Amino acid sequence: MEEQNAVHEEAEAYGIDISLIRANLRLTPTQRLRRHDQILATQRKLRMAMEKKRG
Repeated sequence: MEEQNAVHEEAEAYGIDISLIRANLRLTPTQRLRRHDQILATQRKLRMAMEKKRG
């Protein structure tokens, strides 16, 4: 357990948000894929808006 805590502390010190990893691991694979698809669709919309703004 101490080794696991040390690894988590090292990861957090490096800038990794362990809570996000834990939250994602609580989801089913299907839920993770849906979430990924939603985020990807949002990213595409943002990219299109930026390209439109640039002209």
